[in-house]
Amino acid sequence: MGRKTLRDGGAVAKALIAEIGETVAALGKLDGAAAASMKVQLEKGAKALSSVVDYVLANAKQDPNAVFAGSVPYLKLAGVVLCGWQMARALVAAQANRASDPAFFDAKIAIAQLYAEQVLVQAGALEASIVGTKGNEGVLALTEDQF
Repeated sequence: MGRKTLRDGGAVAKALIAEIGETVAALGKLDGAAAASMKVQLEKGAKALSSVVDYVLANAKQDPNAVFAGSVPYLKLAGVVLCGWQMARALVAAQANRASDPAFFDAKIAIAQLYAEQVLVQAGALEASIVGTKGNEGVLALTEDQF
């Protein structure tokens, strides 16, 4: 968190979230269950990531232990959402190019839908494990010896 989000005041994270928003808008212009599912889940994922970035920025100085206790879930959340974003971009491209190779691009579309419905849905739980646990009190309650 320190070398990434805190160093630049969340500027890069916020820029990526804005780019994700552009992809969500592009998904909204597409037909089909895969695009609809990806749009919903990517939008939720972006909101979860944004919420965590805001939490980190708001709490890092006054309660750094609580913020850093959420480092692993934060990295997992970023990975889930950013990979979902790339899957969404692939879905948009696949729909645009589907006519040139339907079998290949149908597989890309199906994989993106699978990711949205099986992996991207985890974003909310990861957010809750950081923001919703009031500073990761469970982790902070353990002593070093208890790990």
